[in-house]
Amino acid sequence: MGHAFLGMPCHKTGGIAIRAFAAALAEQAVGGQVSVSTIRRLCDVLSQWQGPLAGHYANAEHGCVTQFTVEQEARHRANYLGRVVVKTFSHLLGEPESGISRDHLTPFLSAVQIILGEDTHTELQAKCAEIIEELPQKNRLTPWDEFFSHPQTALILEQVLVSIAKTFQRFETRKDWFLIVMNSTPNSKSIGSTALVAKSGPQIKQTAEFGEAHLMRLLSALFAGMHPASMTEQAKTDFQSRWGTSVEDLFGPLFVEISKRVKR
Repeated sequence: MGHAFLGMPCHKTGGIAIRAFAAALAEQAVGGQVSVSTIRRLCDVLSQWQGPLAGHYANAEHGCVTQFTVEQEARHRANYLGRVVVKTFSHLLGEPESGISRDHLTPFLSAVQIILGEDTHTELQAKCAEIIEELPQKNRLTPWDEFFSHPQTALILEQVLVSIAKTFQRFETRKDWFLIVMNSTPNSKSIGSTALVAKSGPQIKQTAEFGEAHLMRLLSALFAGMHPASMTEQAKTDFQSRWGTSVEDLFGPLFVEISKRVKR
């Protein structure tokens, strides 16, 4: 959906209401004039619950829901950075016993965006888009396998994982923050990397609680590729040259903390 469609259902509904009101005024006009009392009566009739325009309002709501769903799906398809991150633990989404579902992706990716910061998140998203554009499409389909295996994609994921790992240097604080984000309502918003406040309006709570065990499971999968035991010596050397620290120093303490909680 392009910007020309933003607000379209509301625009159509407003137009219907205005035209209906104008037609009703014309019918009640005497000598081209309508009394104030008649105008007020027509306002009451046309705006009442289950009134003459109820069907139009219902259609407009359906249109809004449909449009929102389509736009949300389009954003998810274009969220290349999100796909890169989620790929690390996507196998858990098909395991009911993991307790991790697609409903958890939106709050998790929101947490990642907060940690990265808006500028870095936008920059990495743009880099992912550039990689996609350079890859030859097959039957107009995005070659996801080639995208995920691209050397630059691996470096982008590494940058994200390094950023997340650094925030876990105070493990308990970051763990608690993550659990708040993962269990927050869709109407809450962040006021920084350590706090959330509720937006105004009705709150819709997630049905399944996301607990510490779920988070440890997710983090284990997320950082699996950065475990020192899974990397070659050359890969460790390259990592240190890029970040000025060793894989063991940056990720080692994180894996220790995760291991403690997995065994509980």
